[in-house]
Amino acid sequence: MHSPPAEAPAAGPTDAASASVARRRKFTIQSSFGQARERRSRKNRPCDACRRRKTACVITDQPPCRFCETRGIPCLSSGTLADKDTGATSDLDHASPDAASPHSVSISSPADSIRHTRPDLFANGSSRPPVTSWPTPSHDSPSSSHHAFSPAHASSHQSAARTPTQGSPHPSSQAALPPAFSDKDRTTAVTLPPPATITTFTKGSIEGMGIWPTNGPGRIHTLEDNVNKTANYMGPAAEQDTHVLDSFRYMIVSEIDEIDADYLQVYSGGARPNDPPVHFLLLENEVPEYTNRPKREASLAIESRVYPYGPNLVRLYFKYVHPVYPVVSKVRFLRLYNSAKEKIPASLRGAVYALATVFWNRDPSLKGPCPWEQHELHTQAQSSLRCELENPNLANLQACLLLIHMAPPWTDTVETPSIWILAAQAVSNAQMSGLHQDPTNWNIESWEKRLRKKLWWAIYMTDCWTSVCHGNPPHIYRESFDTTPPDIDDIRFDEDVPEDLMHMVDPDSSVFQVAVGERFLEMVRITRIVRDIIDCSFLVNPGARYAHGPDHVLHTLAAQKEKLRDWPALLPQCLSTRRINSAPAIHNNCPLHLMYHAAKVLLFRAILSPATKEARADPNSSLRRNFNEAVYEMQQFATFMDEVTEGDLQGFWGRLARSQLILCGNFMIHLFIVASGPEDIKVAHHVLLSFHQSLQRLAATQYYVGKLLLRPVALRVDSFFSQAGEIIRRGGHGYWQLDSLKIIKDGTL
Repeated sequence: MHSPPAEAPAAGPTDAASASVARRRKFTIQSSFGQARERRSRKNRPCDACRRRKTACVITDQPPCRFCETRGIPCLSSGTLADKDTGATSDLDHASPDAASPHSVSISSPADSIRHTRPDLFANGSSRPPVTSWPTPSHDSPSSSHHAFSPAHASSHQSAARTPTQGSPHPSSQAALPPAFSDKDRTTAVTLPPPATITTFTKGSIEGMGIWPTNGPGRIHTLEDNVNKTANYMGPAAEQDTHVLDSFRYMIVSEIDEIDADYLQVYSGGARPNDPPVHFLLLENEVPEYTNRPKREASLAIESRVYPYGPNLVRLYFKYVHPVYPVVSKVRFLRLYNSAKEKIPASLRGAVYALATVFWNRDPSLKGPCPWEQHELHTQAQSSLRCELENPNLANLQACLLLIHMAPPWTDTVETPSIWILAAQAVSNAQMSGLHQDPTNWNIESWEKRLRKKLWWAIYMTDCWTSVCHGNPPHIYRESFDTTPPDIDDIRFDEDVPEDLMHMVDPDSSVFQVAVGERFLEMVRITRIVRDIIDCSFLVNPGARYAHGPDHVLHTLAAQKEKLRDWPALLPQCLSTRRINSAPAIHNNCPLHLMYHAAKVLLFRAILSPATKEARADPNSSLRRNFNEAVYEMQQFATFMDEVTEGDLQGFWGRLARSQLILCGNFMIHLFIVASGPEDIKVAHHVLLSFHQSLQRLAATQYYVGKLLLRPVALRVDSFFSQAGEIIRRGGHGYWQLDSLKIIKDGTL
């Protein structure tokens, strides 16, 4: 300690401050980090997080300290070690040439710490991370709050990387500023609020999130593999304008100086009109215990129920369900299941197990009946999903899609509305994840682009067909998305199982089958045709049908009819229903062809509309002119049903096949009712009777799920035949003359 000379004159306020600085001790504290330390010990420096928070840093044996361990953040130490009482600092305080400037902004830790947590920043061999020039306050006037700066990496569409700093707790201290506007080739002046109102961004809080800096130029992001974080899409009407975020992005910091969310830009926009930047809100997954507890309980209940048959069920799922409905990312699921299956959401694991349960008897290694019911797993998966949707992602979105296809209860003769409600939940999940925007130009991983496109069109199909079931308008409309249709490479991706995971699937399931990809693409193609038909002829507001002129509907329906007429001829051979041999093998193409016939039903219902008494009496009506063609198409469907075998019923058809069968069966009844002459009545009756006989043959199966598939349409046809004679004798509500035909109760002429 040095004292001033005794003869020194009395110092004024300025001299006193200078003398105080001169009297500060100058020494270096030889400290280390990582050794065991007790509370309040100053022999070993604390970690950055505890030092920044000014809390005790207790290390029982080795890092992490207690605080970092509970928060799950990196426990690192860097920067300076200061004497709290006297202000003495170590030599690290003077490492930067700008340290003496009261307005300069610098990193309070050496580059080695950053290199340890973010090695990607040093890929170019640089010894320091990229640091953006920050604004320097103007001193033209005491009240001036204007700052000018020149960005280090200016771009018209990419903001400068954020450089956090340790803020001063003193009210008069200059707070760290977020990155200001960046422009391409000029210096930009911006107006900022007074320093007291500016949020201080600290290095420790950002490093703890593992996202510093988040938006470096050209960096490939991931929206799914951010540990304990969820990426929520920010649409045009989100909380902040996307163009503003392109120029000025900041993080949301809580009251305890921790980052709650960050804005992540995946696309910087284009020169074309209506091509804005795309941002996601990267949220820290902090949910209350009452939300986490049901997820843990559901996961434990599911795993304890299926133990030790979980791997068998996974194998059955990818053998029987996945080829028809390939919405699960196969290799990603298998790899995570093989290493740490508890990291897969319980809803997705439960859905996979539940759908595979119905194929229990197809695995020779599984003896006896299945020891649980499918609905037990379904209930637990739904319980977990309700909590998981607090943080929606692609994993629980896949669970949403799978849970729709659970086997219905035997009591259901009408498809339950819950299916359509579940589809609405899946659509909302997909939109929160941004699947409705095309990711082709986004700065994200390639596998994410492919998976996002595939899942969006799976959602699109689900939304369309569940709405058809009850005649409701689909939730997805034409102007609400721009995701381009997938191609075969999008479906092929992540399908070839590597050698280390081969033991988890059958040999046939380990390599990509072209039929799997083509089948999915054809389902998408048919669904798009159906949506055009719905948007043209099945609108809630009938006046909108003729918004583009009276002939628009006819032209649209004619175009869709041509597409459906050409579809069988353009179908790849691997998707044909032609059998190679006489063995009743599982035929995964049957659900695709059922969807095709259901699409034709919707088309001809629109073409024959309106099916009124006046239309049946008018030879020039659309009903009379197109009746024979409609009957011919239904003859094709009756032939298809006659070729379906009991073995085909044992494949995976999905829940929506019931609604499609109901559509086809009811349309055969529809044609029989609207037939105008004896010859038309006879032909329509013959087609309906052929379909009825096929239903009776298939209903004799011992396969329970097959019976559930056929039961609703079989009951409808049986009900018609049992009541048609009496209805006709009573006048049939005036839809036909009593003397036009005579029907016996058993359905024969």
